[in-house]
Amino acid sequence: MAKKKKKAIKLQCSECKKINYFTNKTKNIEGKIELSKFCNECRKHTIHKEMRK
Repeated sequence: MAKKKKKAIKLQCSECKKINYFTNKTKNIEGKIELSKFCNECRKHTIHKEMRK
């Protein structure tokens, strides 16, 4: 079988702490991911930070 090259991660809103997005991360990326995404709870674009699944 092939090895997994990606890890599943959750993206959590930095303001309301709700988990809104799920994505994959390759092993080459160092550090935690921070993306600007829309939060349905806050009703605006906020920074979403990586959480381990």
